[in-house]
Amino acid sequence: MTEIFKMPDIGEGMAEGDITNWLVKVGDTVKVDDSVAEVQNDKLVQEILSPYAGTVTKLFVEPDTTVAVGDPLIEFDGDGSGSAAGEAAPAPKEEEKPAEEPATPAAPEAPAAPAGNVVATNGQILAMPSVRHYAFEKNIDLSQVPASGRHGHITMADVTGFTGAPAAAAAPTPEPQAAPVAPEASAPAPEKKIEVADTKSGRQPMSGVRKAIAKAMSVQNSTIPTVTNFDSVEVSKLVAHRSSFKESAKEQGVKLTYLAYAVKALAAVGKKFPEINASIDMDTNEVIYHDTVNVGVAVNAPSGLYVPVIAHAESKSIMTIATEIADLASAVREGTIKPAQMQGATITISNLGSARGTWFTPIINGKESAILGLGSILKEPIVDENGELAVGQNMKLSLSYDHRLIDGMLGQQSMNYLKQLLADPSYMLMEV
Repeated sequence: MTEIFKMPDIGEGMAEGDITNWLVKVGDTVKVDDSVAEVQNDKLVQEILSPYAGTVTKLFVEPDTTVAVGDPLIEFDGDGSGSAAGEAAPAPKEEEKPAEEPATPAAPEAPAAPAGNVVATNGQILAMPSVRHYAFEKNIDLSQVPASGRHGHITMADVTGFTGAPAAAAAPTPEPQAAPVAPEASAPAPEKKIEVADTKSGRQPMSGVRKAIAKAMSVQNSTIPTVTNFDSVEVSKLVAHRSSFKESAKEQGVKLTYLAYAVKALAAVGKKFPEINASIDMDTNEVIYHDTVNVGVAVNAPSGLYVPVIAHAESKSIMTIATEIADLASAVREGTIKPAQMQGATITISNLGSARGTWFTPIINGKESAILGLGSILKEPIVDENGELAVGQNMKLSLSYDHRLIDGMLGQQSMNYLKQLLADPSYMLMEV
């Protein structure tokens, strides 16, 4: 019986996704829940699983194709004539044999790769963008790295543990083919071409991640009337508190950062001022108040910006939050972050403090109503509690919020409470 596997919804309200790579080809036998393709959606590459078992008789699209939810992807056990509309093709008659080739011209067979690696149907070596970027920086030829990941993927551990010895006698390196990835995410080219890629001159296609970011930011910036309040808070007590616990946290394997304090403080703000943690639905003219505060934390990776989520941040300790931040950031940069770890945020933090940034205007993420921009802690002159001039440590804060739901007074009240919590961790522990 002919079955047509259609593009599933793999995200929250996903309308389309980019097929970045096929993990099967015509003629392959597939079991239920086998991975069949890599899909780029909402700044995340993930595998999709087959709901059917059978033989692949047609792939409806080429790699690097944007496919709407419900559009056909794969024909199973047919004759290769599945309709573009996604309707099931008639099953072949008993006396006929299913066609061994798809009705549309097949892509040219990919050149052989070195033993231990797998070349995808689009001629690319299988590796996440972060792995490719790391290999590029270390001048490692991925075609020589033995792959240990699923479906022949090269993992970060494969690259970091690579000694320079190829897995087997090297076969000719595949010629790079056009693909919608930025230079830093593409497979490393021969040494003579690295300089060309590094210059980033001329026109180059956006990566799937960058396209997703561009689309989301355009929509958010054009549909949400945003106000940003800029402020600063003197955090000498916070600096001292972190300093006193930093080593003991390190002994427990925890990297205690200012971001962990900020997540905890923002969670408390979300509980005290529910609108900051809410969503607005203009289709129904309703405000959606969330029972928990799930804080998205923007993490920069070589391939773009990702926002993993600290769920139920209001009920977690600062040490637990610090551990989760480190684990999630590591997963983003190694390309192992899972879709579930990037869903459900109710408010977000974007941190430019580590890059020595100060004030900025972060764009509200997803269906949220506010985002906190965290800037540097700078030594600046202040007037202390005794009315004398002193050197203080001022943290820069930028709170952007949806003016359809949050008025300026509420926005500043939220900022003031956040400042109280950050100014003195002991007060944070009493209030939270």
